[in-house]
Amino acid sequence: MEHQNDIQQISAETSRLFSGAKIEWGRTKESIFSEKFESILAKPEVKVISFRQRVMQLSVAASLIILVGLGTFAMMYSKTVYSPAGSHLTAQLPDNSTVELNAESTLSFHPYRWYFQRNVELKGEGFFSVQKGKKFTVKSELGETSVLGTTFNIFSRNDTYRVFCKTGKVNVKANSGESVILNPNQIAIVESGKISKEENVISSEHILSWRDNMFLFNSAPIAEVLREIERQYGISIAAEKTLSGTISVSFQKNPDVEKILSMVCKPLGYNFIKKSEKSYLITRNN
Repeated sequence: MEHQNDIQQISAETSRLFSGAKIEWGRTKESIFSEKFESILAKPEVKVISFRQRVMQLSVAASLIILVGLGTFAMMYSKTVYSPAGSHLTAQLPDNSTVELNAESTLSFHPYRWYFQRNVELKGEGFFSVQKGKKFTVKSELGETSVLGTTFNIFSRNDTYRVFCKTGKVNVKANSGESVILNPNQIAIVESGKISKEENVISSEHILSWRDNMFLFNSAPIAEVLREIERQYGISIAAEKTLSGTISVSFQKNPDVEKILSMVCKPLGYNFIKKSEKSYLITRNN
């Protein structure tokens, strides 16, 4: 009723303003104003969504978010296997490939994307037995090794990167982009970004001996030998002064580390002092 009075008042004012004009109307002025102003003053239509529909929409959105989150987590999730100082262990990969890890070595891989990408990361030393299949890649700080199925050993510590191929073929690539193909009994060594290959290694005993707890060194710096003893026995070895000299020595891992230290130190005129249960100091004999 209020709207109808407003319309009548506006119509009367309009008739007064245009009373002197001649306008041809196809319809009466009252019907036109009534139609137009009723549409202006009418309340807009509101779409109503039921509570149940809203809950369903939110549930679907939440499910999609969860699925995307789980998928992202699965693709990013990585597993790390660590072999601490003083021990060796074997890691089994999703396709039954295995990696024997030397002391103080770390292996990381993505189990949920394994059958799309067989990639692992290695810090330390490991012997790989790889099942045939898609490309298998081992990434380390100084280089990358790729195979389809074979056995090989990788040593990656500090500035040394060395790959030995036991069976099959191995592609070794340095960070510089240089690469070589190894056949059985060949070694690739990466030094200062340059890669070189040693052909026809007659004996691989000194390379793979660690797998049998044997350690063979041929004209090796004493500092290098002592670092390996630290890893294998989980001890700390310090020196009063810079150590010099090389030594050729072989030994089976013995429960008594002091026997091994005597074997290594005495030929070069060094001695050792036990500072604590897991700590030794190397001194030079007077």
